[in-house]
Amino acid sequence: MCNLKIENSVIDKIKENIQLKVASINWAQHSIEKFLKEDRSLVTEVDLYISDLIYEVAKDMGLNYFSEESQQSLDRPCLIIDPVDGTRELAKGIGECAVSLSIHTEKSEWAWIYNPFTGFDIRSDDQQLMKNANFLSSKLLGFVSRSEFKNGVYDKFQCADIEILPRGSIAFKLGLLAAGACDFVYSRSSKNIWDIKAGTTICKQRGLRLYHRGEEVELGFEKRIQGDLLWCRPEYKERIYNSIVKNSLHE
Repeated sequence: MCNLKIENSVIDKIKENIQLKVASINWAQHSIEKFLKEDRSLVTEVDLYISDLIYEVAKDMGLNYFSEESQQSLDRPCLIIDPVDGTRELAKGIGECAVSLSIHTEKSEWAWIYNPFTGFDIRSDDQQLMKNANFLSSKLLGFVSRSEFKNGVYDKFQCADIEILPRGSIAFKLGLLAAGACDFVYSRSSKNIWDIKAGTTICKQRGLRLYHRGEEVELGFEKRIQGDLLWCRPEYKERIYNSIVKNSLHE
């Protein structure tokens, strides 16, 4: 079965347009336009530009559209997108952000994560596979929320065989996990579907699973997913959960 996806030529054009938009901003002068939405969350001109850009792609493909900036319909076939996951980092000119996009029909799914600052690009149909679990590894590396880390969530965490590092943007972290840059991603806070749908789809294709409060779950189409979320290989789940989640955060 052939998945419904955005063709490479269209992706290349999307990337070119996004790069031109990012390049048009004077980052040294912090000239990016910023706005506060009704819920007081931040949105920038780049978020809105990408949202409008991808909306036209969804319309041309006959897909329902569900974006952080335009929550229209999750009825399949649909395209789900966070135009910029990591808006706070983007507004500061920090490269820990990503476009997070996925397409879903009744029988297929396809996802893409792209960082316009670094050029990082990963898709669910990439042929690259995850390396096998290494049980002889002396230490596992995990990425956690930069804001949670800054707010002291992990201050009491001590574990000789697990290292945690803060990174912005859950979508970017999940893309890095799928690419093999770390062994797990953990989030204590709740997430919206546009934050994690693409990353979870790509991770699943590469043998990584999502756990909620220690139990494996299939991410559906709920708009909001409660926190205590762990993405990792099944072989590592108990080791990570017992150390970082149960002992450090649930005391």
